[in-house]
This record gives sequence, C-alpha cells and structure tokens, in this order.
Amino acid sequence: LISMKTLLILLLFMSVVLTGIISCKEAVEVTVDDEEIQAYMSEEETLKRAMKKTSKDTRRLAKALESRDWIEIEMWANELKQGIGVSCVNLYIKNHPGVSGEFLILSDRFYNASNRLILSCKKRDTEIADAQFGKMIKSCEACHEGYKKKDNNSSDG
Repeated sequence: LISMKTLLILLLFMSVVLTGIISCKEAVEVTVDDEEIQAYMSEEETLKRAMKKTSKDTRRLAKALESRDWIEIEMWANELKQGIGVSCVNLYIKNHPGVSGEFLILSDRFYNASNRLILSCKKRDTEIADAQFGKMIKSCEACHEGYKKKDNNSSDG
C-alpha cells in the first residue's frame, strides 16, 4: 500500500498543479496607440482637466488649513504638489515648447512652497503652514496672470 508520506506528497502535488491550471487564464492584450489617445483627448484638454482638479484640491487644502486638520493638510498639499508641481507644469511645457525661464521659476516656487507646507505638517506649525500656503497661492496667481492670459490671447487671434 501507499505510505502516508507518499499520499501527502501526491495530494500536495495535485493541489499545486490544479491551482496552477485554474489560475492560468489567457492574458488578453489590449493595445492603445498614441493616435487613439490623441483622438480621445488632446493634451490641452488634459491640462484643463488637471487644472480643474487642482482648483478643487486647493479649496480642500484651504478648508483643511482652516480646521487645522494636519492629516488632510498634508494629503491635499501632496496632491497639489503632484498635480500642479509635476503634472500641470509638465503638460504646459509639452504644449508650449520654449517656455520662458520665468515660468520655470514660478513652478519651482510653487513646488518648494508645497514641500515646506508638507514639512510644516510634521511639526504642526500653523504659522509656517499658513505662510507656505500663501506662497503657493501667490505663485498660482502670478503664473495664471502671466501664462493663462497669453494662452487666451493666442487662441483668440
């Protein structure tokens, strides 16, 4: 007769094989080419959506600062740092080759202020948090004043 050890090995082997067979589903490959993506949404539309999202995130951050909810402050500051400081800036640069050094300085100011705001959350320093949020807002306003107007004027004519 089969020993208990052999029986256990056989059962273990069968369960591994069956699990492998059951879990191996055919991978369905979906490819989307760049033209299809461009047809669906232009980068300018992507930039508009990203800016709209960051506008909402800015309001959420302002509310979190008012209530001194440090977890929310840190979360929304990180969202904005990623949203404006990385995504929006990169999309703008991609859509507007040869962007000025001033634009890069303004984006750097925003990124640095958002980093300092995030660091202030660790210390729960309301004075620094409020000051850095103010700097973030000023850099947004300066950027919009200089670059949103240019975009609107160039699309008019």
